[in-house]
Amino acid sequence: MTKKIHALIADIGATNSRVAVIYVDDLTEYHSVKIYGSSDFNSPDEIIRHYCAEHNAELPNLILLAIAAPVDLNDIQFVNNHWAFKLTDIQEKLLPAKVCFFNDVEMLGYALPYLPDTSLLQVGDGVLEEKAPKLALSLGSGVGTSLVVFHHDWLAIPSEGGHSAMMMGDDFIRNFWDYLKNSNKKALIIEDFIAGRRGIPQLIDFLTSEIVLQDEKPTPMELVERLINKKDAFAVQLFTRYCAMIGEVAKNYTLITGAKSVYLAGGIIPRFLEFFAQSEFRASFEASSSVGQLLEKIPTFVVTDPYPALTGLTRKVAYMEDTKE
Repeated sequence: MTKKIHALIADIGATNSRVAVIYVDDLTEYHSVKIYGSSDFNSPDEIIRHYCAEHNAELPNLILLAIAAPVDLNDIQFVNNHWAFKLTDIQEKLLPAKVCFFNDVEMLGYALPYLPDTSLLQVGDGVLEEKAPKLALSLGSGVGTSLVVFHHDWLAIPSEGGHSAMMMGDDFIRNFWDYLKNSNKKALIIEDFIAGRRGIPQLIDFLTSEIVLQDEKPTPMELVERLINKKDAFAVQLFTRYCAMIGEVAKNYTLITGAKSVYLAGGIIPRFLEFFAQSEFRASFEASSSVGQLLEKIPTFVVTDPYPALTGLTRKVAYMEDTKE
């Protein structure tokens, strides 16, 4: 890299980690994105140093990391991969750089007000209210949430919604819950129903326990391919149920938080975007005998930008520079 680097930013996920740099001459854009398999490394600092070595760059003075875990405590334990580390250890290993940690869905939320319309696909009706609260729901290996509110400026409040209990919205969810409970699951959370690493495989197990498949049990990625090619009735059945459950979860979070718009991000939905846009998601989201008319007015979007957390981190770098004494 010939340009001078102001900051290195990274979205550290359980499955993939995305790293980029921000140059001194333009703090509003990130450059040179590289994606790494997180499980190929032992900790985030290894990924950062590997990126710098690949790009023949020195470690910059400022590093911002968005991590797929709560960053309120020093001890980090990834639920969806083997990583366990202390934030203070990462800081020490990346000295003399200043390292700032954020929750990944917090940075997703921080990016939402700045994403162009071309990075969003609206699903269903509803009208966006300017400066009204926004709900970010990230579906990947796990499930993450944040609420974005405006008070002089935009503020993203991260939460661990994926670890809350699944509400029993209909008979299918109740039957799925019973199946998981009878499979010796000690505690059932939303990630058990809609997360990529646990939810979809368990949904496959549940549905195949009720029917006889002619072939071997498919993997989630095989089902996505079959869904896209429209060649598999089982794939259509499974993802119809899956999209409806996402609508149920999004509805409950919306009613609890008071959000006036919902943004679905992460690596799962974009794989079958056309199907999702025409699925039961929106009908499930609006279904309510008491507040259905309220839910009908709330727009829901799919974030199609592949790196929204990097956009959030870039905005954070610019904010840090603007407010620095």
